[in-house]
Amino acid sequence: MSATAQLQQTNYRSVRSEPRERTVNVVEYSRYPRRLANEGRRVGYTQDRSATGLGLDLGERVNPGELLQVTLRDIDGKISVDGLARVVWCRDAGGGRAHAGVCMLREEGERPLMRVRRTGARARATH
Repeated sequence: MSATAQLQQTNYRSVRSEPRERTVNVVEYSRYPRRLANEGRRVGYTQDRSATGLGLDLGERVNPGELLQVTLRDIDGKISVDGLARVVWCRDAGGGRAHAGVCMLREEGERPLMRVRRTGARARATH
């Protein structure tokens, strides 16, 4: 790893707002909403976990801003996290794998996300 890459990684870690717990769990995920009828859930692993997000090891790249339906299972197979997450960053990890950071937007049992529609003069002024 180059000196610049090491410095960037150090700076990134120093600005984290929450402590991360390094843990490995099985993660099932799918893009949200699903684009194809036959698009199934895929399996990845956590690298770390915080109160609001997850670091993931995935078998494919995902795009920042993309939404994922995420289910995290503990070692005994019980679901510990189930909800909607937004991809914050993603980078290649080699061997066709990718590392990604996601923030949880809504977990199962919370109020559903609502679509906001603008009406009247305010809508016309913003378009």
